[in-house]
Amino acid sequence: MLIRFIVKNIFSFKDETEFNLFPNKTQRLKHHKVTKNDFEFLRYSAIYGANGSGKSNLIKSLSFLELIIENGELPIEIDDLKFKLNRENANLPISFGIEFIAENNTFFYSITFENNKILNEYLAQSYKDKDKLIFERNYDNSQNIEFYEDYYRSEKEKLFEEVLAEKLIQPNELLITFLSKKYPEEFKLVNTAFGWFEKTLIIIKPDAKPGGIAHILDEDESILNFANKFIPSLNTGISEIEIEKKKIEDLFGKEGRKLRKKLLDDLKSEPDTLSVATNKETGEQVALVYENDEIIAKRLITKHKDSFGNNIEFNLGEESDGTKRLIDYIPAFQEIINSDKVYVIDEIERSIHPITIKEIVTKLTLDEQVKGQLIFSTHESNLLDQNILRPDEIWFAQKDFEGSSKLYSLSDFKIHNTIDIENGYLKGRFGGIPFLGNLKDLNW
Repeated sequence: MLIRFIVKNIFSFKDETEFNLFPNKTQRLKHHKVTKNDFEFLRYSAIYGANGSGKSNLIKSLSFLELIIENGELPIEIDDLKFKLNRENANLPISFGIEFIAENNTFFYSITFENNKILNEYLAQSYKDKDKLIFERNYDNSQNIEFYEDYYRSEKEKLFEEVLAEKLIQPNELLITFLSKKYPEEFKLVNTAFGWFEKTLIIIKPDAKPGGIAHILDEDESILNFANKFIPSLNTGISEIEIEKKKIEDLFGKEGRKLRKKLLDDLKSEPDTLSVATNKETGEQVALVYENDEIIAKRLITKHKDSFGNNIEFNLGEESDGTKRLIDYIPAFQEIINSDKVYVIDEIERSIHPITIKEIVTKLTLDEQVKGQLIFSTHESNLLDQNILRPDEIWFAQKDFEGSSKLYSLSDFKIHNTIDIENGYLKGRFGGIPFLGNLKDLNW
């Protein structure tokens, strides 16, 4: 689970800015509050703000941190991401900090970097009274690395630390990734922390699509069963979803012989991957996978009942953008309900009707058996309902006079548990809304 995330001097965040899931004393929706390792944190959070306020930049920052940890190194043009509206920030480093729980361990990880060089990297087990160091790495003319106290059992460990700092790891390489990839058994806690970014944290951007939804549903019958309960209940007109499988020869025909050979070679070299072909006209995607020494094409078929009650088949490209988005969400919602994944979704309501997204979020937040965590940004004001989300789960992003994004929680305001927070938000009581000029004065 994610506990808090801190950013500084990246995108629209000039100063150190913290987003967290710490609960206040409210007694509403008690099952949203989770207690682990003496930490209390929340299962849900919604982030509001005007266009350009910084709510998407918060998710982009988290996504960027996830990316550099998974890749294991800093990108070359990293300084271009600094806050640009204050000259002093050009000479300051970028910093991230994140606290999270993985496999019943609470970790705090931070990294500071500039000019494609890591100045500080820190990983510790986090406790209420103090941190317990796992490693710390600093760069000041030379690189220094320090491990946890019990690590130094003999001269061999001290020698490894020195060789690691001087020879093995470059200034732009992340130590958390290097140790996890090269020495997972020797540094099990580091590997656990790295695994949280690789497997538990999942970020969905507004234009993202799961790679090969047809293959995902075909491989896991429980997700397909979930889809056939979830989608028909949303009044999209779909009565059933099924997966159609064909040999690649049947899909591309004889004319696609060269393409078939290239795909076959590519998928043979990496048999655990899949390739996705997209129809440019309809947007329909076909998942191509290597199974039983041949390439299989999988596509998602939706069924609608005609006036006589017969199922009529449609391809996914014939469905609306909103229906496609709901289908894309199937794996996410199924995992939030049944596993301890952390999903962060930017613009959760994109292309989806307000009543539909409210019904889905309500279903999730009122279910006391949900195991995962859902954090999302949105403009959809009808989710500002104290029967759905606690005040401490609602955050706002707003820029100050310097153009720097600030984050604050609804729980910073004194509000009664009966107040209509949607109405108060739209009237500007809590900020986080656009302040517009008079459009009538525009000379169109």
